[in-house]
Amino acid sequence: MEFLLGNPYTTPVGHCIERATDGSLQSEDWTLNMEICDIINETEDGPKDAIRAVKKRLNGNRNYREVMFALTVLETCVKNCGHRFHALVTSRDFVDGVLVKIISPKNNPPTIVQDKVLALIQVG
Repeated sequence: MEFLLGNPYTTPVGHCIERATDGSLQSEDWTLNMEICDIINETEDGPKDAIRAVKKRLNGNRNYREVMFALTVLETCVKNCGHRFHALVTSRDFVDGVLVKIISPKNNPPTIVQDKVLALIQVG
């Protein structure tokens, strides 16, 4: 479990995810989103590092602009990455521990966030 320690944004894919989910962006950076997919597909630790960075951006984040960017990155990766990434995204730990938590009533997320999360869960 040592991979849970440290800052997930220090890895190459984590740094890209941090930039792609920055709340100050005007819109999605599709070039960067596809670069993230390439890193995930081409490196041994890419899937694990990407999941850690996405979890960090999503867990307890009240900046729903950043959450939406992170969900878009996640959706892009689900559509463009292989089995190693899919296995992590569809794990109970990620679905229940991250995605379901975002849309729990106590967090009261905007409808657009709820719809995006539910769509992602259905795809998985």
